[in-house]
Amino acid sequence: MYGGNDKRLDEIASEVKKTVIGQDDAVDWLCTFADAACARSRIVHEQGVDPLALPAIGSALIVGPTASGKSHLLKTFAKASGLLFQAIDATSITAAGYIGDSFGKQWVRASAALEENPDRNVLIFVDEVDKMFAQAPTREGSALFDLLKPLEGGILEGKDDSRDGNSYRLDCDRCIFVMAGAFTGIEDAIASRLGISRSTVGFGSAAQGAPSEYDRSEDGLRARVSLEDIEAWGMPREMAGRLSTVRFLAALDEDALREIIRRNKHDEYARMLPEGARFSIDAAAEDLLVENALEAHYGARSINQQINEVFFGALWRAMANMHPVAAVTLTARDGVLDFDIEQGDPSAAPIPAPRFSEQERLSASAAWGLLNKTHNYLMAHGGDAGIDPHASLGTSDVEFCAALLEQSSSIEVGFDGLHAANDYALAEIVLLNALLSLLHDWFPAEDRTPQGLKTLLSMAEFEGRAKNPLDVLFYQIESGARYMPDTDEHGVETGSWSWHPSNFERISDGVRPADTGGLEPSQDASLGYYAEFKGFPEQTQKRAAHSLAFRLL
Repeated sequence: MYGGNDKRLDEIASEVKKTVIGQDDAVDWLCTFADAACARSRIVHEQGVDPLALPAIGSALIVGPTASGKSHLLKTFAKASGLLFQAIDATSITAAGYIGDSFGKQWVRASAALEENPDRNVLIFVDEVDKMFAQAPTREGSALFDLLKPLEGGILEGKDDSRDGNSYRLDCDRCIFVMAGAFTGIEDAIASRLGISRSTVGFGSAAQGAPSEYDRSEDGLRARVSLEDIEAWGMPREMAGRLSTVRFLAALDEDALREIIRRNKHDEYARMLPEGARFSIDAAAEDLLVENALEAHYGARSINQQINEVFFGALWRAMANMHPVAAVTLTARDGVLDFDIEQGDPSAAPIPAPRFSEQERLSASAAWGLLNKTHNYLMAHGGDAGIDPHASLGTSDVEFCAALLEQSSSIEVGFDGLHAANDYALAEIVLLNALLSLLHDWFPAEDRTPQGLKTLLSMAEFEGRAKNPLDVLFYQIESGARYMPDTDEHGVETGSWSWHPSNFERISDGVRPADTGGLEPSQDASLGYYAEFKGFPEQTQKRAAHSLAFRLL
């Protein structure tokens, strides 16, 4: 990746997925597209190859509703990859020579950033680009025409329309352009191209081979969007012809919204409380937040707005008159968000009991590839993961889990999700994800194989010891220390043992537990999974490990 670092593609994707929730396929697509665009840029600049002799790749279009996470996805990806990032709101852009923002001013910024960072490329995100198509045709002097020129690649020179006329020299082959818009109504153009009637009236709708209800739905149709559909919707042909690829980004569903609340919001708002005070969102508040967000079709933004209205309103005023504050709970009463404040010493506040059943607690960790993500993967691929789990770990943890579990008699694939037949099946899923995350984040590429997975699983030996070798391995991540033999100055073992700093280093970001005093389960995917696994009864752990070992044979 041309971001001033040597991160691998899978490392970047893994890092982004820890923050971008519910959009794994989109993350993989964006990482692959940007990596290919950067590779092309590298060939042009380092090998001197004529850009016209290479495939044109460097501009993409994302079709997705408001609050589907387009901006968050791109910002997070740019940060993880090291690419420079520049966001442009297309609705604020005017043609050169008119009062307001212009693409010329944006090109001045982009060229200056590239000049200051010669070893990095820039990701330029143009949001709400569909709003521009109704404003003006692509004639010279229009804002849309000003956007077309850099999509051709090469060197773009000019001046902005400011009083000083700032000049720019933009190397467009070092720019990755990603445009986005809602494209309201485009599903009708897609249905027309595919010959799909969106009506469910008549006997033909249930005939064998007829499109399913999902195929006729807005999301089902938008998932099959093409550049041909974009042009039919109203994008000028000159623009559509310069795009390398188009991608649909679905709105966040209920599972994703719940995960955002459980994984992000507790800590975010706790940081706004007095030091040591705890913040929690109970089940009633979570249900109301998700229900309102789905009704408003405003995704994670709606979650923030709802919490902010209470937190920085009545709750904030109430806390101003209460000292000290030990804990705050966001709840819901009579269909309205409310709060409870506990006064006292924050350090003495009791830790709340778990709010969720075992199934709900596991679903809360689904961003790492648990039940609902594996289910979504299988449903999207017709129930067939498409890889041999005994020969390859696949391209993602979710893909491997799906391949390994699709034939399991203890895991039932239903329309509404995956259902585990018993506790040890749940424990097995958690253990599998712990080991996959451990391999992916902490071990070199050559160890990320089914055999590497089997080797780690063989360390989960329970017989005759309080801690098995796998416990000891995870303890290095948790504590930053390892118990090992002492040696003299010549490297000869002295016969004594003591604690030494662990040499473990997380490959994805270079974090060393020995330098941080260890990591919390919330700070590392594999450790978080393993902590959940160790929460099961020991007999359940043993049976889960044996079942997984048998499955890997």
